Amino acid sequence: MIVHDGLENLLNYLEDTSNVKGNASLVYLPQDNREVLESFKDCFNKKISFTLSSGHTGTTGGCVPLEGAIISLENLNKIINIDQKEQIVHSQSGITLEDLEKEVNKFNLTLRASPTESLAFVGGAIATSASGVRGFGYGSIRKYVIGLEVALTTGEIINIKRDEIIAKGRCFDFEQEGRNFKFSIPSYQLPNVKSQAGYYAKDNMDLIDLFIGSEGTLGVIVSCELKLQKIPFNIFDGLIFFPQEIDALNFVEEVKELKRKGEIKPASLEFFDKNSLELLKNEYSFIPDSEAGVYFEQEVEDETSFELLLLRWQELIEGNKGLLDESIIADTPEQRKRVFDFRHKLPQMINEFLRNNNQVKVASDIAVPDDKFNQMYDFYKKIAKEARIRYVNFGHIGESHLHFNFLPSNDQENREAKEYLKKLCQRGVSLGGTVSAEHGIGKIKKPYLKIMYNETEIKEMTTVKKYFDPLCLLGLDNIFDKEMLASSGRNY
Repeated sequence: MIVHDGLENLLNYLEDTSNVKGNASLVYLPQDNREVLESFKDCFNKKISFTLSSGHTGTTGGCVPLEGAIISLENLNKIINIDQKEQIVHSQSGITLEDLEKEVNKFNLTLRASPTESLAFVGGAIATSASGVRGFGYGSIRKYVIGLEVALTTGEIINIKRDEIIAKGRCFDFEQEGRNFKFSIPSYQLPNVKSQAGYYAKDNMDLIDLFIGSEGTLGVIVSCELKLQKIPFNIFDGLIFFPQEIDALNFVEEVKELKRKGEIKPASLEFFDKNSLELLKNEYSFIPDSEAGVYFEQEVEDETSFELLLLRWQELIEGNKGLLDESIIADTPEQRKRVFDFRHKLPQMINEFLRNNNQVKVASDIAVPDDKFNQMYDFYKKIAKEARIRYVNFGHIGESHLHFNFLPSNDQENREAKEYLKKLCQRGVSLGGTVSAEHGIGKIKKPYLKIMYNETEIKEMTTVKKYFDPLCLLGLDNIFDKEMLASSGRNY
């Protein structure tokens, strides 16, 4: 097995897009399942914790170790099988979403629920139950995971197939690899919104859903099976600018209502506030003088549907005072790439700003029920006015889920921004929402998890953590404070 030490060999593993800076003593690069278990054993012998490393595209510091070792899955990057008839891909977890998509595209198949960051590893996307711009139409990757192979720190590798191991109420009792597994899952009720905050827990749930979104704290996903779809006949995208913010919000609400009625079914519906557009103007001179923008992606089944849907969207844009002549309707691969790149440029620019100012990310990942979105949006505006810290507000408005990003330029502003972010999270939870809709908790959002769940409920999560990782060496400092694990029986 390949093992590296020395700072020069570790630097690439010590940060993600959150700008959290980490520390580690060595990195393991296993090339198969046996070497994954060997790396566990070596860490046990050295009595050091270990953190999983994937594509470093996360935003909460989850893959950034604060101590101990790194286990990088970059060499577990093979496609094992593509079943064209059943539309299933079986792959190792270290393949990037981009490479997986290229391979399945050869068979006219696609992972339409693919998260936004194409360089993310598929295992990392599953470990965080990631979604992205197509969440409006397809939901998170959770819905498409039908099989997992998970290496446990206790030395077993378990195989989990969807619909095979189901809880009785909140209790699991099953056998795998000659071991009887018997444990209970947390008692809390998940919010009725898109959410990735702590462990998934529901009555009579599927075991596979416990590991999806567990943020590398229960086991190491070494391979997976994903359900695919046929590539759509055609797609067109829209990048629409509005003279007034209220026009953009009205446009969004009408689109969502039409989707509820089944009249149109866009895969994406994204929002950019005025500050977002002003920041993007540094890269895109074609942005007109406007208060807000909306991006959408529409799939079509045939040529007739294409023309009808294109006309319907044009009517919606004009009916809501969109600047049709200054907007972009992209229906060729070249035009679509231009619009797609525009959507993805903003997070890159935010990350560059934070790096240049040596600041850790301070951003919301709040989703609320649709009927509470206007209240949440008004609260964003209120907090922005109070804070008087530079910010942008953008994201998955189709799911009532925006990313309010503070742009602190110094440590004092960063500290203040964190206090305002806490207020945003409290408001989101009070409206029936979540503190983390897709990015997970990682290391930097642990204070906000305590807004959503009480101490007893978080301890119920740590009980599950310690059942699968008794020594609490895996993913240390992710989701839970190290001190919380120590206080309930773990010695460091």
